[in-house]
Amino acid sequence: MGELVAALLLWIGAHTDYRVAGIPLPEVRVLSARELTREYYEDAPSTYTRPVVDDRVLALYDPTHAPNGIIFLRDDLPPHDVLFQERLLHELVHHVQTMNGMNRRYRCPAQGEREAYRLGGLFLKESGVRDPLRDREFWAGVYSRC
Repeated sequence: MGELVAALLLWIGAHTDYRVAGIPLPEVRVLSARELTREYYEDAPSTYTRPVVDDRVLALYDPTHAPNGIIFLRDDLPPHDVLFQERLLHELVHHVQTMNGMNRRYRCPAQGEREAYRLGGLFLKESGVRDPLRDREFWAGVYSRC
């Protein structure tokens, strides 16, 4: 997984102005849908009814869960699948944003989503894979609101 992370970081560096050389690599864990859902809703208020499995949750980046951050990915695709790689790339964009101090400039953490979605779409296009996310720009706008 380390080689894939390094390759995707180089791709991010080639397609953005972010510094990627020398940034610490995040931990990457591949989890079942149930485990990923539990991680996603971990900080939800105790009064919130947490689903057992939320099929919308495919990946998650937590900059505080491990010394260099951690990326959680759902185990429904193998690492060689371009869609798996796009999910990892999306979360790596958040890691790069954090390591470059961008998260301190955002009004809220969601502001980094637009860029992560845009880069994910570009990665799929360059890989020759049809984007499974219809209306990517619309959803990027929705998920990037504070």
